[in-house]
Amino acid sequence: MEYYLHQLTVLVVDDDRITTAILTRMLDRYADHVIVASNGEDGLALFKEHRPDIVLSDINMPRMGGLEMVEQIRKIDEHVKIAIFTNFENRDTLLKAIQIGVNQFFSKPFEAKLFGQVIQPLCDDVLEKRQIRSELDRQQNILHAINEMAHHFLQHSDWMTALSSEMLRLKKAADTSAIFIYQNHIKSGELTAKQLFAVNDNNDARARKQIHYRKHHLMRWKKRLERGEVVNGNIYSYDKSKQKLLKAFRIECLLILPIFVNQEWWGFLGIGNRTDNQLNTTNIEMLSTVASIIGSAINNQRNIHSLEMSSIVFEHTMDGVLITNADNRIIHVNDSFVNITGYRPEEVIGKDPKLLKSGIHNRHFYDQMWDKLTVNGYWQGEITNRKKNGEIYIEWLSLNAIRNENGETENYIGIFSDVTHQRKDAHDHAYLATHDPLTGLSNRLLLNDRLEHAINHAQRFNKCIAVIFCDLDNFKPINDTYGHSTGDEILKSVADTMKSVLRKEDTICRFGGDEFVILVEELKSFDFLETILQKLQHISKNDFLIEGNQLQVAMSIGASVYPNDSHTPEGLLKCADEAMYRAKHSGKNQIAYYQSDPMIYCANTYII
Repeated sequence: MEYYLHQLTVLVVDDDRITTAILTRMLDRYADHVIVASNGEDGLALFKEHRPDIVLSDINMPRMGGLEMVEQIRKIDEHVKIAIFTNFENRDTLLKAIQIGVNQFFSKPFEAKLFGQVIQPLCDDVLEKRQIRSELDRQQNILHAINEMAHHFLQHSDWMTALSSEMLRLKKAADTSAIFIYQNHIKSGELTAKQLFAVNDNNDARARKQIHYRKHHLMRWKKRLERGEVVNGNIYSYDKSKQKLLKAFRIECLLILPIFVNQEWWGFLGIGNRTDNQLNTTNIEMLSTVASIIGSAINNQRNIHSLEMSSIVFEHTMDGVLITNADNRIIHVNDSFVNITGYRPEEVIGKDPKLLKSGIHNRHFYDQMWDKLTVNGYWQGEITNRKKNGEIYIEWLSLNAIRNENGETENYIGIFSDVTHQRKDAHDHAYLATHDPLTGLSNRLLLNDRLEHAINHAQRFNKCIAVIFCDLDNFKPINDTYGHSTGDEILKSVADTMKSVLRKEDTICRFGGDEFVILVEELKSFDFLETILQKLQHISKNDFLIEGNQLQVAMSIGASVYPNDSHTPEGLLKCADEAMYRAKHSGKNQIAYYQSDPMIYCANTYII
């Protein structure tokens, strides 16, 4: 599984053998497998056969052109990454390519640096989404295994009858290499644990049939498990005695979950991996439910078939649980349901679960869900619901139909977890990677990306753009006199003021320290640029009230224009920087253009 997560397959489609040979070599550092086709028809056939992660294609080819092939591929897969080769001269072709779902564009001849700047984000996006999908699939599989386990334990009067099959199911769902259960015993006045069940992918594993907590130096683990805490770590985080135990099991990392029966510590469930791939908090919480189910099954062996016992099992889980009757009316919810949704039991018992509907999903979504639940007996997926207070949240939901001996549905069991924070964490991580944490403005990474895109756009559609470099003139004395906290407040105030005087589509970047860079796209005229510069300079006339101190900062401003001053991102930034320094050397709080005579710009034609 870990190997698969990092594998990439790229399909290259071009009738020029030299081009495909060059691309194949350039893709060595990015892809594990490169498939080559000489026309769109063969490319489509190879796509159907191999389902590559990324498609790189020329436009003009015999038998079937690149855009026609892309249209056919998009009918098969809406998410595969596609980039085409173009000279950017035919606007209609570019627009059509965008409309049918092309993600990126290459220009010939291929230059290694520019090629890497386009292909690397495509590879990163594929691998990141695959990793997220893998983790969500794992969580989904574990939830399904838990549902099946609870259901099957209900069908057996002796829980041991179902133990082997359910543990194997859980092992597969959690994608682990070893799983085992030990039951505590008193031997010669000392607490030991005897192996009740064990399965390991490694045939050379020599797990102990009996563990002596004291003699095998596991007293710290014993104390934690007695308190209901889990043990989780890799082989390198443990002392030699525990490393010896993991080596005997042939595993690199280990999760141990305590099993309690009638509030007494009965033993433990162990889950191990032969690679250093520790389970995350969400998976640990779900697997804790398994230990609770086993404990409840042991504790209630004689009457575990009753639905009431099914609800008791789920009371221990961190996931929300609701049980309905055959008419889909709620008859039981657990404490986690209350904590997640805000609804008390008396507010939902007897009602349809649709009271949680957010209104985001259409009728087709629910029809598909019920169709699968009716046919297969279960449904799993992501759903957006609404809490009692009106808050929208995202949950992973697993639904199971509980049927009697005649195959008639008697109850439905739903288990769900709130994954809203995971989605937010992913969004926040992406935001922090491209924004300055102090001001919230774009950082250099995002500026460079947008500047490169803006130049490509301006080149294709004969547009002009401007880069403006701003530097605060008297910022250092403020820092030295009033402290860095006051300086930070000044920077945030300047950033807020810039956002208020510029357009939303303009990119404002904190370039570093007290330097700001502004990217103005769709530059209509020189007068339009001068208006923007005057607005920025006007900021220096404002007083900033910081911690009772009335402060003022001056600003030196330099500007460069594409295509007059440079045709590259680096060149435009350098020209604007030089102009800014000329403004600073001219007495500060000045505006300067890279061209010493700004009328040069006026003499050129600007496209609106």
